[in-house]
Amino acid sequence: MKYSLIVDIGNSKTEFAIFKKEELIQKIRFTTNKFGVEYSKKFREFFKNAGLTADDFDGGMIFSVVPELSRLIQIVIKGELGLEVEIFNSKKYVKKLKTDVDNPEEIGQDLIADIVGALHYYGAPIVVSDLGTVTKNIVIDKDGVFQGVSFFPGITLSAKILYEKTSLLPELEDVEKPAFYYGKNTIDAMNSGIFYCHVAAIRRFGERTEEEFGYKSKQVVTGGFSNILTGFFKNDVIMDPNLVLKGMYLIYQEEHK
Repeated sequence: MKYSLIVDIGNSKTEFAIFKKEELIQKIRFTTNKFGVEYSKKFREFFKNAGLTADDFDGGMIFSVVPELSRLIQIVIKGELGLEVEIFNSKKYVKKLKTDVDNPEEIGQDLIADIVGALHYYGAPIVVSDLGTVTKNIVIDKDGVFQGVSFFPGITLSAKILYEKTSLLPELEDVEKPAFYYGKNTIDAMNSGIFYCHVAAIRRFGERTEEEFGYKSKQVVTGGFSNILTGFFKNDVIMDPNLVLKGMYLIYQEEHK
């Protein structure tokens, strides 16, 4: 069986991932540049390190919440590897999902991948908390129906808002795990607030969903910033940083049966 290439273009980060038989073989993650600078270099280095050529692949698919970059990266992959990859059509695919929302066509590509991955690997009912530029809490009921989602500013976006909308708070280079629940200096106070507000919100969202539905639900935390929350949840919260990529791979395989 050949390898498959999955590209996930997010607002903050872009990932190239290589899969084989549902196994994530290798990936690279870097800052999304909306002007396309250095994509060719990143892609060239990635495949040089992987030691693969176009002949090793059955194809690939691009998933993007930055539509203006989809075609650009498609061209880069063709130019650097000689590999034809498709751009995911979410409006067509979403018709396959069971949903109970007002406008299914508005469901983003990352949300679709979360739903597909969660149902395949963990089953329903489940709450998925996806930590990207925006933190998304996704609800799937016991019948596998996507019931809705909540959005709030993600970890890096929260830090940016604190810096840009205040006069005295500094800009954080990275949000780090705080040593204490509260901070004894400005940097620690910002880290603590951003970090623990995310932990509390994710926990409470899972609890509130169970209260509303009247039955227990699994809960999984995923996304690019999920790793920094490792160890701050009970054992009943599943940490799966690559669930989005795994869902994207499943979609690609389903579209090529």
